[in-house]
Amino acid sequence: MKPLYIANWKMNMSFGNSVNFCLNNLKQLQILTNNAEIVLCPSFIALAPMIEILKNSSIKIGAQNCSHYESGSYTGEISAQSLAEIGVTYCFVGHSERRIYFGETTDVIIEKANLLLQNNIQPIICIGETQEHFKTKATLTVLKEQLNPILENISATNMRLIIAYEPIWSIGNGIIPENSYLEEVFAWIRKIIGSHAPDYTPQLLYGGSVNEKNIAQLKKIARIDGFLIGNASTHFEQFFSIITHY
Repeated sequence: MKPLYIANWKMNMSFGNSVNFCLNNLKQLQILTNNAEIVLCPSFIALAPMIEILKNSSIKIGAQNCSHYESGSYTGEISAQSLAEIGVTYCFVGHSERRIYFGETTDVIIEKANLLLQNNIQPIICIGETQEHFKTKATLTVLKEQLNPILENISATNMRLIIAYEPIWSIGNGIIPENSYLEEVFAWIRKIIGSHAPDYTPQLLYGGSVNEKNIAQLKKIARIDGFLIGNASTHFEQFFSIITHY
């Protein structure tokens, strides 16, 4: 299994910048897929044009969100079916920013994951603890509360399971946990998946201030199968450096 690198552009790339990122770096992006699986996650309006630009490449396109409703009168929402119809193959669920700013609950996250799976879109399930949880050594308790209901209630159409661990206190501030801490957390996540969903093939990602300066340290952790990259992925040179660093 190739290491997986997912670029989450959030709302940091305009439509034009997103399209130009692909047009200007198409050949180099394709080179990256020789040794890695690459997923770019732009804003909704850039999804279809980017899929068209990259249609002859091995680059995959993911959405940052989807509705937890299948269809209906839900102004402003976008269904998993619509994402699938334009060629989206990955989608985030449970990102901490969705939980914090938009009040998304575990039930909503489960509904989204199941709709994505029904439409052959691979969910990227995000989990993570706050700084307060970290300080009070409640990380594993919080992660268990987030992860267990999902493992018990998703009806997967395939056995691939992508979990992105992002400590909320690390996102966007340049601070990353010690390797020993990450090794403990990722070992625990694998154990939980093994006990609750032994038929799944887990692919575990780390996210939180990943950049070209700390990637060497992070890649020393054998239990990590890839990375979720935020701001650094909006700069192609940095993105390229993170992926090619061995």
